[in-house]
Amino acid sequence: MKPIRYTLVGSGTVVPEADRGPAAHHFACGDLTALCDLGSGTLRRMDGLGLSWSELDLVAVTHRHQDHIADLLPLLFALRNAPGVERVRPLTLLGYGGFGRDLDRLAEVFGRWVVEPGFPVEVRESADTPIELEREDQWIEIEGHAVVHTPEAVGYRLTLGASGREVVVAYTGDTEECAQAIELARDAELLIAECSVADEDRVPGHLTPRGVGRIAAAAAARRVVATHFYASALALGAGEIERRIRESYGREPIDLGIDGLAIDL
Repeated sequence: MKPIRYTLVGSGTVVPEADRGPAAHHFACGDLTALCDLGSGTLRRMDGLGLSWSELDLVAVTHRHQDHIADLLPLLFALRNAPGVERVRPLTLLGYGGFGRDLDRLAEVFGRWVVEPGFPVEVRESADTPIELEREDQWIEIEGHAVVHTPEAVGYRLTLGASGREVVVAYTGDTEECAQAIELARDAELLIAECSVADEDRVPGHLTPRGVGRIAAAAAARRVVATHFYASALALGAGEIERRIRESYGREPIDLGIDGLAIDL
């Protein structure tokens, strides 16, 4: 049976940290692979985790903030120019509304290689979803859902399939507590939720531990990974973060994300 595996590549934020890279989440259905968000340093961290950046089939970006998109150009540049990498198969690039226009503008600055890297690239936006990639008995379906953060921000709902099995995963990207996030996570086997700040320091556009718990409970998600921690949340300590999530969410398990966390689904 081919594995379906989630790997948390980056559990941090825009704040540089030695142990936590910015947002990046890797999904594998056998040898069909996808990456949701790729903040700065994602390629380096993937290499350290034994995850192939050169074989990605899909890269999905939630919004324009640099801790979610900064390694997109380095990825395309490396795929085009790294010695020994001869990319042939297509790469799907999926993003928020306006993503295609943003890539065209970047191409005006850096060169046409951004949108013409020497291998087939399909650029899609969240309004074009759901889209599905298939290879033999493996498939990934992904759908964008608007969330409350920046005007363009989306989260992604993925259906991952291999060898006749399928699981549903919801990734919030950055969002505050809202009905859209609940619908995104509805009945998901795994909810990957940002958990940026302590409840006492709640700010618009981001979740707190108690917010994560309320969304997970309302959506009836079966498992939660909390991630995207700023110092405000980390200062609570792992036990307190989990306790606050569990005030509303009683299911098992809850994982407090660290770089390199891997879960077989």
